[in-house]
Amino acid sequence: MAISPHRIVYLDNLRNVLVYNVVVLHVVQMFGYPLFFWWAVTDQEGSSRFYETGLIGMDIYLMPCLLFIAALFILPSLNKRTPLEYIKKRFFRLCVPAVVFLFCAGDIYFQLLLTRLNRVAPSYLETFLNFWRFYFNMPGISVSGSEKTLNAVTFNLQHVWFLTLLFFITLMVVLWSLLLKKNNGEATKVDGSNKVISKTIIFAAALGLAYAAVHIYYVGRQINFSAWLLVGKVVQFQLNKIWVLLPLFLFGLYVYKKNWLTRSDIGSWKMWGGAAFLLLAIYLLIYHFGILPALEEIFKVVDRNMQSDDKMEMPVVADSIRRAFLLTWILLPPVCVFLLMFFLSFAKRFFNQPNAATTFCSKHSINVYVLHYAPVLILQYTFLNVAVPSMVKILLMAIIIIPACLWLSHRLVYPYPKAAIAFFVALKLMALAAGFTFYCFALLALIFISFAGAVYESVKYLNARTTGLKSA
Repeated sequence: MAISPHRIVYLDNLRNVLVYNVVVLHVVQMFGYPLFFWWAVTDQEGSSRFYETGLIGMDIYLMPCLLFIAALFILPSLNKRTPLEYIKKRFFRLCVPAVVFLFCAGDIYFQLLLTRLNRVAPSYLETFLNFWRFYFNMPGISVSGSEKTLNAVTFNLQHVWFLTLLFFITLMVVLWSLLLKKNNGEATKVDGSNKVISKTIIFAAALGLAYAAVHIYYVGRQINFSAWLLVGKVVQFQLNKIWVLLPLFLFGLYVYKKNWLTRSDIGSWKMWGGAAFLLLAIYLLIYHFGILPALEEIFKVVDRNMQSDDKMEMPVVADSIRRAFLLTWILLPPVCVFLLMFFLSFAKRFFNQPNAATTFCSKHSINVYVLHYAPVLILQYTFLNVAVPSMVKILLMAIIIIPACLWLSHRLVYPYPKAAIAFFVALKLMALAAGFTFYCFALLALIFISFAGAVYESVKYLNARTTGLKSA
């Protein structure tokens, strides 16, 4: 297995794919009405159940798999630094970008949402002030997603919730490693392939039952399990998904400690792929044909009730829908775990050779994750009334956003982080004075300049490589 000095190549490559999958997820949410009725920019005419089902499928594995991969790198990185040095580095790598994003672009979502819902949208300065006023006035523990109206400007961490959650649980791992430091040098017995497979299956099955039990408890207590809990105004997670995220993170630590990815055979990608896609197909078929028809009617009523004082009565949920939900709750964790094992074994088999492109993408993956959200919203708003098929819009936005974010990270954010922060803050302050239209045009210009720069440098690199190969 090809291993870089400090990294496992195929894990970096897998993380790259997942990060860019997150970009696609956010792009497609524009076409997920009514399931994603709350999204800032919605194209109701271009929406379809096909996109809703696709979004449900991506939501199963994206963040749990990213958290699992993050867990694999924590302990080896911690071994190379003192705990204080490591925490400091993670803070600047995870928390500082989150704060900069929230200040510079956290209110773009609400400005676009208010523009969609109101004939006359409030000024951008007013939205900005309301966004941060809500943050300073909110309690230490609050539930996001329980607002009575879509017109309310509230505070949430949006997509950077993942970064702050990862930093918080990283602190817990550092503390745990300090307490158990005396045991770090003990040799670890290598698990055989059958043992790895059996342990993984047992873990997936147990997690499925536990996940279903938590949802049954939530329903019995009339708790909105899809709501987001914001703790200490800095850590946010979804009430139901945390019961998959944390176990997958702990599973990642266990896999690292047992050396499964370096010394054990984790099983064939064909075996894991067959199991994963069989269960995934069952899961998505249940949603597509059994749950979404009823769920769409419910969310249409919720959408209307959150915009009007004249409330409609909520549709009755049939017992068959409840049983379908129960089955999906049992299936979701095994689908996630088996997909993870498939991704790992497949990437290990086919994507374990380093090259310039994947190394470059790995270097900038976190920055792409942070940067992409605002361009997604701005381009969705720009493409909303363009008369082209929804699939074309999705492809165009993905093709523009990913290279643009990579180039912006490569030429500005990564080499000059302080200058990048000063640039984005200055642009935001100008936008508060000049208005949201100015900000839209400025960000659009930045996106297309970055995209053009990415295309130019890619062509230049390919030409140089081709010339070098011919001369050799």
